[in-house]
Amino acid sequence: MRLAPFYVALFLIVGFQLPFWPVWLSFKGLTPEEIGIVLSAPVWSKILFTPMIASLADYFGRRRAPLVIMSGFSFALFQLYFVVDGFLQIFAVALSVGVFISSFSAIGDNLVLTLGRTHNIDYPRIRLWGSVAFIAGSFFGGQVLVGRSPDFIPIMLSAAFLLLFLCCLLLPEVHVKRNDQGKKGLRRLLKYPPFLIFLLATGLIQGSYAVLYSAGTLHWQTQGLSDATIGFLWAEGVIVEIILFALARNLFRSFDPIQLIALGGAAGLLRWVVMGFSPDVPVLIFIQMLHGVTFATAHLGAMQFIVEKVPVEMSARAQGLYSAVSLGLIMGGGLLFSGYLYEEFSAGAYFFMAGGCAVALLICQYLRRIPIALQL
Repeated sequence: MRLAPFYVALFLIVGFQLPFWPVWLSFKGLTPEEIGIVLSAPVWSKILFTPMIASLADYFGRRRAPLVIMSGFSFALFQLYFVVDGFLQIFAVALSVGVFISSFSAIGDNLVLTLGRTHNIDYPRIRLWGSVAFIAGSFFGGQVLVGRSPDFIPIMLSAAFLLLFLCCLLLPEVHVKRNDQGKKGLRRLLKYPPFLIFLLATGLIQGSYAVLYSAGTLHWQTQGLSDATIGFLWAEGVIVEIILFALARNLFRSFDPIQLIALGGAAGLLRWVVMGFSPDVPVLIFIQMLHGVTFATAHLGAMQFIVEKVPVEMSARAQGLYSAVSLGLIMGGGLLFSGYLYEEFSAGAYFFMAGGCAVALLICQYLRRIPIALQL
């Protein structure tokens, strides 16, 4: 009861921001190119600052305290959106907020997983409330905005940031003792090849969403799909994700971390190959169900890998590197090039995403053949 509200608040922000924030930025006079730059700010902040913030969490042996501090700064800095004007000022605020908000998933996941080492905590059943909140935020946010000016969007988001701060206050604290093994943990992780290979595998799978995120809706519109159908296709994938999170403990009991990651890669390979042929709606409805498998199993495999293979003294840094490299650097690079790929190959751009998943599967086969344990 103290952990789930954190994910509700965090993903309520995402549910408001992903569909509606570009509308407000456009309302403020930003061009499509400027909007893209502003939206990319948290991704680059994640790459630069998440490993450093995670290292501080490991150094002080705390998890709740950094989340409370970051949520307070995020809420305070967000208020600047009510007084800024023009691209440069808005970008500066986006970058400032991104420094703190981009590390929440890494530190929050690590708090829950660290508690799970000594308590009977089912991480997937807690994490699923984030996906529920994302759908609720996207749907009810649209209902709230009907008949209102886009200037109401930052008010909604400000309330969500305040809720996140309050939910962080509810979290239990985690105390991790520092020892010689945890010193210079970031450097040690970066010098351990199996961990870097793990980051590459998970990054290729999660980064394979780049074309879908940047051009998926646009391509479906060119196929003649209605807005209602497109909305259903997006929601369907997240609903399957929620179901898999709810059933994960029993459904994937016999899977080890690498098998879970490989399952996500295999689902992605199948999904992107089919998407490359611009299938009709019945096939799209089926293939979108694989979203839950691609994201959920790869993510759960990554979380389980960190818990089983990384000592708790450096687990926050491992979580931070996973967030920065797999979900930041590789995903950010994919988004950067996805527009060019789609412009050149149209739906064929999905074949490049399938190729990334195929490489991830080969990497998983390699990881299964070598011993992995960070005895550093």
